[in-house]
Amino acid sequence: MARATKAGMRVQRYHPALDIGNVLTTTGRRQDPIPAHIRQGEADSACAMYSLAMALVILDLVKRSAVLAMAHRKYGVAADLYTMLGDSWHEGAYAPDVVEALEAMELPITVRWADGFDRGVDAFAVDSLKRAQLTLISYEAVKDHHRHVVLGVGCGGIAVGQKLTVDSLLVLDPSDDALPFASCNGILSIDKPVTFDKRRASVHWHYTTMGQSEPVKLLSAISLVRNDDSFFGRGVRSERRS
Repeated sequence: MARATKAGMRVQRYHPALDIGNVLTTTGRRQDPIPAHIRQGEADSACAMYSLAMALVILDLVKRSAVLAMAHRKYGVAADLYTMLGDSWHEGAYAPDVVEALEAMELPITVRWADGFDRGVDAFAVDSLKRAQLTLISYEAVKDHHRHVVLGVGCGGIAVGQKLTVDSLLVLDPSDDALPFASCNGILSIDKPVTFDKRRASVHWHYTTMGQSEPVKLLSAISLVRNDDSFFGRGVRSERRS
């Protein structure tokens, strides 16, 4: 998606497995469009597990139908996901918990992550999403300090020539409904351009969905990249950005 401005062109980049329509979909091995968004329950705190489940569906590593029944599955990726993160249903999960779960599941993906305020999480998230990599993003609200996890699927900004200056991150929020004809249902944005390349200090983002608008800081980011076309690969390679 692109829109021209005097200073350049307004563009959005999002994961190539996503198809925008009246429902945001992804195409799995059976070549049938599958809804990419999975809704979190109102009484649970399993946002990290739902965000990870969406990522695995988009990466075609698990069936969406299996995820919806993961608490009752005995075998497969969905069952493993629930076994590893089911205890977080009411308390939530942090980046180390998610990375540990992915390593134990031995999926054919490369995992990179950054964790902690003022430790380069913003730069890592921006770089990953500029590369169209699915990225789990954890944020903390500035005012009441509540924490939440969403799935980053792309970014937006101003492109001048080959340079893209990112000012927004496009996310799928499991706690909100999916939107028609959109690549996301939540946007993390900044008011003024920031040079993220080597920045480690945390940035204040403004998080906007149909149901809320609040200032937040990014707590962690985990990027997921599928290694090859084979479902059974060499397992997870994880790298933490120090």
